[in-house]
Amino acid sequence: MRSYPSDSPQAVCRLLALTVISDGGGSPSEIAATYRLSILDHAGIEDDVFDQVVRDLTTDLPTNADGLAKVDAVTVDQCLAEITRPDLRLRLWKAMWKLAYADDRFADGEFALLHRATEAWGIEADAEGNGRIAGAEVD
Repeated sequence: MRSYPSDSPQAVCRLLALTVISDGGGSPSEIAATYRLSILDHAGIEDDVFDQVVRDLTTDLPTNADGLAKVDAVTVDQCLAEITRPDLRLRLWKAMWKLAYADDRFADGEFALLHRATEAWGIEADAEGNGRIAGAEVD
């Protein structure tokens, strides 16, 4: 798995792409939602950067016999560790939740990824899906 600089547009895109494929594929509604998320604009991410990261990710990840990408905990942790700024973590976490629910359901893989991000980044979530990072000042 390739590495990206901390907090880079590529690191952000890879987590968004992982969210899209974590349910076993990428539903058209989830892929379309990726382009509507304000985090792409906020992070200065161009569509072609996201598209390239998706292509790179599909090249980097091993697949199972059915051709579905296999994502292990080590890979997820590596990707999560590349996002270090608390404000970016929180915005990305919210975007990942919106993206996962773009097809009106949460798959087990999506929930596992989002749960791991919640724990790794120290996000405290409430019942309405809002979150905050304990002890961090985030606008």
